[in-house]
Amino acid sequence: MFIETRAQAQAALKPLLDEPVPEKLVAAVEQMVEAKRASEKAASVLPFGGGRMAGPPSRSQWLLPIAASLAAVVGALAGYWAAGTNERAQGGLWVAGVIRPALGQALETVESGKEIKLAGISDRFRAIATFRNNSQDLCREFEVDSQDRSTVMSVACRSGDEWRVSFAVVAPGDAGGYAPASSAEALDAYLSAIEAGAPMSAEEEVKALTEVRQKDQK
Repeated sequence: MFIETRAQAQAALKPLLDEPVPEKLVAAVEQMVEAKRASEKAASVLPFGGGRMAGPPSRSQWLLPIAASLAAVVGALAGYWAAGTNERAQGGLWVAGVIRPALGQALETVESGKEIKLAGISDRFRAIATFRNNSQDLCREFEVDSQDRSTVMSVACRSGDEWRVSFAVVAPGDAGGYAPASSAEALDAYLSAIEAGAPMSAEEEVKALTEVRQKDQK
């Protein structure tokens, strides 16, 4: 089931994945790579929640994973939130072409710094930060831990009356609790490219999420 769903998602996303990487994001990535080459020589992995450390990766190592993530979600995400046709009709969050209301609900209710178990599945959702992008869309950075110990670092933004995942990187379960340095750096480059604003304060976040929920109830 997972392999089939993943293949379907990759096929659906291929036209988007084949699109050229936006020049602004390429420039941001190249600047970060050059900075890394000039200032860092050690560690090639980083622990979640710890300081961000990375060795000097090549340009190709950076641009390829970032290009893939821009489409919406890398193919490996498809199995996380697979949903049936009945659930599709109920509305919710699109992830790799699949709707999962539980994730949308978490985005609207979980405060940054807290985590919950997603309804209906065993994955754990952890809210990292809430901010606005250069279009003033409300966005949330979050992570999802799955049963196989892999972790998804992701960003979802509110577009119209729905949440859309605009970035995601998967740290595989065999990484021993560590994410490749490129995952965090790809996220940094993406946030820079969309001109992410400063993280909201607790009060600002509560107000913004309350407004979203009120709109959904209308």
